[in-house]
Amino acid sequence: MTRLTDLIQGQSSQEAVTPDAKHSALSMRPTSLPYPTLTLSPSVTEIDWHQRGCHEILGIKRAVQMKQPWVIDDLVGIAASIVTSLGTNDQLLETVLQRDAGDFLVTNAVNVAIVSVKIAEGLRYEPAKLEQIALAGLLHDLGMFVLPDSLVFKVATLTEEECQIMREHPQHGSRLFKNVGESYPWVGRVILQEHERWDGSGYPNRLSGDHIDEMALIIGLADVFDALMNVRPYRRGMSPHQAIRTLLVSGKTVFPHHLLKALVDQLSIYPLGTTVRLNTGETGVVSQLNRQYPLRPILRVLQAGHGPVPKVVDLRAETSLHIVEVVAIG
Repeated sequence: MTRLTDLIQGQSSQEAVTPDAKHSALSMRPTSLPYPTLTLSPSVTEIDWHQRGCHEILGIKRAVQMKQPWVIDDLVGIAASIVTSLGTNDQLLETVLQRDAGDFLVTNAVNVAIVSVKIAEGLRYEPAKLEQIALAGLLHDLGMFVLPDSLVFKVATLTEEECQIMREHPQHGSRLFKNVGESYPWVGRVILQEHERWDGSGYPNRLSGDHIDEMALIIGLADVFDALMNVRPYRRGMSPHQAIRTLLVSGKTVFPHHLLKALVDQLSIYPLGTTVRLNTGETGVVSQLNRQYPLRPILRVLQAGHGPVPKVVDLRAETSLHIVEVVAIG
């Protein structure tokens, strides 16, 4: 059986993770503790915190663009609610993995907050720290709201001058946040450092290693994952599975090993909702993750002649079965 460590450490690089996953060919242009089972949650009647988060971020974006005052209070509550919701079920994570259209600056902010919390859960962060990382994730790209839409949504390749303008958004965000966030200093650090990379290839200050706040590295990793996965005006997005694989192949120098491992531990090589084909020829959808066996999830497999009712297949128990490929949908 292929080991997770081999996937993280042993694959040769075919495409490189550049310092800025938002302006590169990768994405945007320019313990012994027991592991719980992660479940594709049923539909529940709870507040849609993803939608609430998008609504609040959109309001902040408009206020920034119109140079109007804005406050952080509601966003603090939304960050706490995201953490609480993820501690109960994975409905918010499912929303991220389904990949949605819309203003990608807005959806990216909320998606990054959610994925960052999942990574931090894998690192055993305490609830208060999870709320901090959720808030920082929601505001990580605040400075992008200052840039003109003609640049942010440009379809053609950016010029070098335009790339430099884009790379100035962390400083813009840090400046904007100082006006509202004196009580949340870690958010300001994340805004300024989220595009720094472990090997010193990032920006704006080319920090490396332990000189970068770990929270900023977590949010940077979540940001790259979301950018890889989602459609942009100038390129198609990857499936969650492809995005994970790309990071494991190409991200080993720009992100620490323990963060990549936490991402895979939490989302798996085969994230929730991934359609796969078994060695029997059957097709199934990943409905639960086996934490200790990320390559052997639990599937819902449709049976010929049985209508829409699927059977549940636990690959951890069904040792004669294994996944042979991911099936592209849509």
